[in-house]
Amino acid sequence: MVTAREYRIAKVVAVWRNDEGVLHVLPPCGRCREFMRQIDPANLDTEVVLGRNRTARLRDLLPASEWPDPLDEA
Repeated sequence: MVTAREYRIAKVVAVWRNDEGVLHVLPPCGRCREFMRQIDPANLDTEVVLGRNRTARLRDLLPASEWPDPLDEA
């Protein structure tokens, strides 16, 4: 995706199939969540699929996702 200069993500789902072949939907790992945020700030509004009938915005899965104010400003 990034090598094709695509950065905006509308919706994402992570899945895993266990040894018995049962498919599970998982929330993206922390590293993936942070990467999506870093490649385009608009991705904070990405819809993350968390189950058959459950979604959340990426911003809701990233604690303290807003950049803090600089310490040097008076």
